Amino acid sequence: MKTFFKIGCGAIVLLLAVAYGFYYYETGGSKPSQSIKFLNTGKDERSVTFEMVGKDGKLLDGYYANSKVKPNDFKIEEVQAGNYKIRIWDAADNLVKEMDFKLTLPDPNKSNYELLRFDLAQDKVFVIVNMNSLYKGNDIAEHMSKAMGTQRSGLTIAKAYDGQKPFMLDPNITMRNVVDLEDDFPDRVSYGNTVYAIFAVPRSLPEGQLDANLMEQISKKTE
Repeated sequence: MKTFFKIGCGAIVLLLAVAYGFYYYETGGSKPSQSIKFLNTGKDERSVTFEMVGKDGKLLDGYYANSKVKPNDFKIEEVQAGNYKIRIWDAADNLVKEMDFKLTLPDPNKSNYELLRFDLAQDKVFVIVNMNSLYKGNDIAEHMSKAMGTQRSGLTIAKAYDGQKPFMLDPNITMRNVVDLEDDFPDRVSYGNTVYAIFAVPRSLPEGQLDANLMEQISKKTE
C-alpha cells in the first residue's frame, strides 16, 4: 500500500513538473523584458492587450500585457520580446484599433528599463521641447507670468514622435533631465544643464498653432 502511495505521489509530482515546464516554455518564464508605459491622454477609459504571435502565425493563449488605463493616467508593464497583435479597447470592450508589432530588446539577453511609450488615445503627436530658453536663469513660473500676453517664441523642438504606435525617446535626450507628462518642472536650471519636456499635441492641431498650444500647456503646469 505504501509502495502504491509513493508511486502515485511520484506520478503527480512528475505531471506537475511537466505541466510547469510546458507553461514555462509557452510563456517564456523569466525571459528578459521591455518596460512599456501605457498612456491615456484621451478623455475616455481605454485598455490594451498584447497577444503573442507564434512561429506558425497563430496567436498563443493568454495576454502578455493587459492594462486598463483611466484618462490622463498611465501604467507600466514588463513585456518580453516577440511578435505581437496589439489591440486597443474602449470602456465597453469595443475594439478601437489593432496592429502588428515586433518588440525587440537592445540587448536580447538583458531586460530594458528605458521606457517604451504607447498612447491608447491614438490622437496625439508627442513633442520633446528644450525648456532652457524659458528659464533664462530665473524661476520658470516668474518667466511664464511675464511671457503671457507677449510674443511667444524661443521654443526649440528637439524631437517629435507619432503617438499612434509605440515609441522610445532618443538616448541623447534620456541622458538629460526629462520632464514627463505627469511631472512638474524644476524651479531652476543649473548652468550647463539641459531640461527637456514631453508634451502631447493633438494630431488635428491647425498649422501654425503648435507654439501657442505648447505655451498654454506650460502655463497650466506653472500656475
